[in-house]
Amino acid sequence: MIPNEWFDLALDVVLSPGLWLSVLLALIYSLLFSAWRWGGWRQLGRDMLAGLLGFAAGQLIGTLAGFDWGRIGQVQLLLGTAGAVALLAVGRSIWRTGARA
Repeated sequence: MIPNEWFDLALDVVLSPGLWLSVLLALIYSLLFSAWRWGGWRQLGRDMLAGLLGFAAGQLIGTLAGFDWGRIGQVQLLLGTAGAVALLAVGRSIWRTGARA
């Protein structure tokens, strides 16, 4: 059985507004990128994954570096956006070259 402390910690993470704002922003960026560079439904799923991972990477870098500029609450808006855009562009170029091979 899970101790109450672990349950409370898991509940705090799942109900965190910062987490849901980050997920929402990453999905919006992914949808906008996919609408701009449409590659089919399969590519939409890849873009969603790339956007989420990129935003998470930017969020992690900003948090570990103590970067306070461009932050909304706990969400590193500037670095999260940069990470999502970077991984979306890199992911699209990798998947595009893999499809040609």
